[in-house]
Amino acid sequence: MIRYRIDGSAIASTKDFYDEIGRAVNGPGGYFGANLDALADCLRGGFGTPADQGFEFELTQSDTVRAHLDRFDEIVAVFADEGVPLHLH
Repeated sequence: MIRYRIDGSAIASTKDFYDEIGRAVNGPGGYFGANLDALADCLRGGFGTPADQGFEFELTQSDTVRAHLDRFDEIVAVFADEGVPLHLH
């Protein structure tokens, strides 16, 4: 299984979250959604993530990220809804 690491220290806003998850999956400047619906689409595979292999995410400094994002719980729910593990550290 592939694990993508989202660097929570780089996240102070919702835009930062989407930028950082894009970087984690597709490299600097990479895209991986810019709203909850796009995130769900990307988590289905094929946007830098494998369409035919399992993958998961690790979010570092998740307590700090939670404090910066109003929709943190909704983001976590999108991962759960799409069946993609999100490990909060």
